[in-house]
Amino acid sequence: MTKLGKTSVLLLSLLLCSCQNQDPVLSTPSSVLVDKKVNLLEIATLPFKTSYYEGEHFNRAGLKLKATFEDGTTYTPLNTEITIANQESLNLDTTYVRASYLNSYVDIPISVKPLELESLSVLSLPYTTTYAIGGNFAFTGLVIQGKVKDGDEKEISLDEVSFSIEGNAVHDQDVILLEAGSYKVMVQAYNQQTSFDIAIVNGYKIEAENILFSSTTDKKEYVRIKNEENEAYITQNNSNGRIRPISDETALLASGTSYLGDIQSGNIIDFYFYSAIETQADIAIRASSGYLTYGDGWSPKMMSDEQVNRLFDAYANGEKITIDDDVILPGKGDKDNEVDMSLWVNWQTVSFGLMSLQEGWNTISLKITSDYVNYLGYGCSFNLDYLSVNFVE
Repeated sequence: MTKLGKTSVLLLSLLLCSCQNQDPVLSTPSSVLVDKKVNLLEIATLPFKTSYYEGEHFNRAGLKLKATFEDGTTYTPLNTEITIANQESLNLDTTYVRASYLNSYVDIPISVKPLELESLSVLSLPYTTTYAIGGNFAFTGLVIQGKVKDGDEKEISLDEVSFSIEGNAVHDQDVILLEAGSYKVMVQAYNQQTSFDIAIVNGYKIEAENILFSSTTDKKEYVRIKNEENEAYITQNNSNGRIRPISDETALLASGTSYLGDIQSGNIIDFYFYSAIETQADIAIRASSGYLTYGDGWSPKMMSDEQVNRLFDAYANGEKITIDDDVILPGKGDKDNEVDMSLWVNWQTVSFGLMSLQEGWNTISLKITSDYVNYLGYGCSFNLDYLSVNFVE
């Protein structure tokens, strides 16, 4: 039998003493504890934010609860195991938000004060402010700041504002029916307003699913998909109405008649279109992030932002288009316990460069180089709706 030295005995004694008068702490996942009864649910740590303006949403970041069971054992529930009762915008009558775990709940005290603004201002413009006729408005990236009468400055979420052009209401992702020209978008919230300028131009909207079905075409614009060896995939409709490459059934290159679907690293997507004149064009994509990750505290999973030049290299008539690091395809969080499948089609319009159009046929090539890996360890890229070629005069 090994003999303990004086130092070891002292350390052991201190450890035993420090554990006395403490409840046993469980680290077992809640799924195993579901049959246990909670005698007491307490707030261990308040959220970082407990003071709100009306119209804001409760933010549970920093919240820690402590559950004590009938047998005296305790457990700290994970954020994904805690249910917040009030997910709506907060009003002046709200003094607490209820948090539940298993059979018990606790009320988290908060305060809500009126939001009276002196002014609105635009801190950051949307990721794109040039749109093609027939495309879609996209206001993601727009940052609006309000100056509050009590001296604070507060970022106003896009859910809190309304948009209009020439007195007519417009919304994010609305189809653009206006004529080409310059327009001022009015932004209104809490009896204050500001504005920003956009340009609507003539151009092409090339649907990503408009894939060439044979080696010849008389279409004005179409899409071809090939692999790194420059071998073109000739595609056809299968019995499910989905488009599949004949030569490689494992690559899901399209998902029906509305968008391209899963895009693999190494694929090359060529967009062909015809221009009657030489001119400049702004190139944009309407796409959705495919970067599914664990959320930050309040969310089990979310679509995260993606840096566009990490998704693909772009070429215009064979010349590489430089895409800056700050060109981002935005993701979106999911505050529910289940992944919201609509996140896969959370369409965002992102402009990524200018090209010189030649008279006649032009080609824009996207070589998929995505190095993003999702929370399951799988490589991921993005979901593509269409490419927009916006003529710049």
